[in-house]
Amino acid sequence: MVMPRTGEQSEHKPAIRSDRFFKLHNFWFFATREGAAVGPFDSKEGAVQAVSDYVEFVQKAGPEALDFFTSEARYAV
Repeated sequence: MVMPRTGEQSEHKPAIRSDRFFKLHNFWFFATREGAAVGPFDSKEGAVQAVSDYVEFVQKAGPEALDFFTSEARYAV
């Protein structure tokens, strides 16, 4: 099931978002709306399932956790 993005109306069928998935060095990844690459996964099917898990995570996570996935995120070195 494809969930509408914030601001999209549910009666409109969204465009296929297949460009969310990509393969790099024999592993699969998916890109978030924020531009983060999530992976690696052994198969595209694994990456597809992970998107569902990611959406569930985003719906339940607090702001501090979500900041990790923004382009302005600062990582420990």
